[in-house]
Amino acid sequence: MEAIPVAVRKRIIKLYAQGKSTDQISKSLGYCLAAVRRVRQHFKERGTLKPQTHRCGRTGYFTAGRQEQLRRLLEQKSDATLAELCEKIDRPVAISTMDVWVRKLGFSFKKRLSAPASRTAPTSPRSVPPGTKSSRHARRKSSYSSTNPASRAT
Repeated sequence: MEAIPVAVRKRIIKLYAQGKSTDQISKSLGYCLAAVRRVRQHFKERGTLKPQTHRCGRTGYFTAGRQEQLRRLLEQKSDATLAELCEKIDRPVAISTMDVWVRKLGFSFKKRLSAPASRTAPTSPRSVPPGTKSSRHARRKSSYSSTNPASRAT
């Protein structure tokens, strides 16, 4: 909804000064009762007829203070994950939001914690060389999980 123009606001205040009622003013100017009443109320409170457009819109959460806080956290622990950063910031945010914030500050991040290679179980079948994708034929038949009975060669 658009703000009532300043010229119309001046006219509303003049009509009030002439002793007109809110109902008469709203009908003559084509605005609703509440809008006309609000113009007079705001004029009494603020002393100006200009609309408060600076207070319109959504305020962002990534304020200068939070930017500085995030920058300090990243300087203290440069290998922090997004989840860790989300926990340490003063306002709870989603991981995707933290991803955007970190990128806006020009930092890169690790996608996951690095872990040593598993010593208990191989990560790929022995018949496949490391670094290549395993094919269906490279796996042993016994490693398939299926509800169908295995066909036996006779």
